[in-house]
Amino acid sequence: MSASDVERYMGSTLAGLGFHLEEVDADVVYGERPAWAVFYRGPECKLQVCWSAREGGVDFMLAPLDAPNEYGLLNKSKKWRYMLALSDVNDHLGTPPLGVGTQELWEWRMALFDTHFEAARDALLRR
Repeated sequence: MSASDVERYMGSTLAGLGFHLEEVDADVVYGERPAWAVFYRGPECKLQVCWSAREGGVDFMLAPLDAPNEYGLLNKSKKWRYMLALSDVNDHLGTPPLGVGTQELWEWRMALFDTHFEAARDALLRR
C-alpha cells in the first residue's frame, strides 16, 4: 500500500468528478509510525486519501477549499472530516475478507467512495 496507489486506482474517477492532484505527503509520522496522505482539490471541496500504519487502513476525508493540506488524522485546523461520518447513506457493502488482493481492496474502497461521496460532500457544504 502506497500513496501512489491512490492515483493508480482512483485517479481517473476523481478526475471525472473535477478533482486534481494537489499534493502527496509520503513522509508523515502518526503515532510514531509511518503514514501518508494524498490531497486533491475539487470544484467544491478538498479530498484527502490517507493511510497510517498505526490505524492500518485507508480513510477518505473531506474539507472546505480553504483547509490546509495537513494529515487529517492529526487535523490541527479542525477542518478535515471523515467522509463516512458525514454521509447518511447505508451502503450494505460489508468489509472485504482477510487476505484479498490489492485490486479487490481498491475496488471495495472505490465502491465506498462512489456510494458516500455525494452525500458527504453535500453535508460538508451545508456546514
